[in-house]
Amino acid sequence: MNAQREMGRSTLTPAMKIVIGIVAVVVVAGIITVSALLSSGATPNAATTTTQQQQNSAGTPAGDTAGARKGATKGSGGKASDKPTVGPLPQATPTTGSEVLPPTATPNNRLPKITPQPPLVSAPLPKTASKNNGLVPGFPKQVMGPATKSTVLSSSIATEKTTMQVSLVATTTTAQNDVQKHYEKLWASLGLRRGTAADGTLTYVGAHESVALSFGTTGTGNRYTIYGVFRTK
Repeated sequence: MNAQREMGRSTLTPAMKIVIGIVAVVVVAGIITVSALLSSGATPNAATTTTQQQQNSAGTPAGDTAGARKGATKGSGGKASDKPTVGPLPQATPTTGSEVLPPTATPNNRLPKITPQPPLVSAPLPKTASKNNGLVPGFPKQVMGPATKSTVLSSSIATEKTTMQVSLVATTTTAQNDVQKHYEKLWASLGLRRGTAADGTLTYVGAHESVALSFGTTGTGNRYTIYGVFRTK
């Protein structure tokens, strides 16, 4: 009997004694932990432990919640969507208080309709011609007739299809400012809009026509030239 005890003592090496001691400490620590959980009413979550073990075995840290949140935002196509859906859907049905306009909404008809100005000349247009010291036949006097106290030096008409070009050159002893005011009043009364060219030439335009007035000087008074373009449609 003494021989067997001696044999058992002789077979336990110092390393084996250390291992046995560590195992005993671990077992005691486990018993203490389980006892603490039971006394506090908490039970280990087997599902959570299993999930964490699966994540650890797959290489994902157990505390990586950012990856879980990112995965939760994936759509049905499997692609991540970081932007939330904002605003009504394109095919949403309008309801009370909705910002979606009904498809049959009546457009705003408060703006007045603009009727184009009719042409100042009509077909048929006169033939192409020119004349010195007077007005050529068919000259549009109601638009480009000479001002009072004027002497006509030349006039001309050139027509092509629905377009007519007209010119007038005349002299007058009337002041340049008075001649300009005469044509400004005349052209405004015909519905033309005023504009000024870069060289100071006075221009008036409409939907189908444009006229221009420029001045020069002579030894006997003021010389002025009127150039117009007219269309019948």
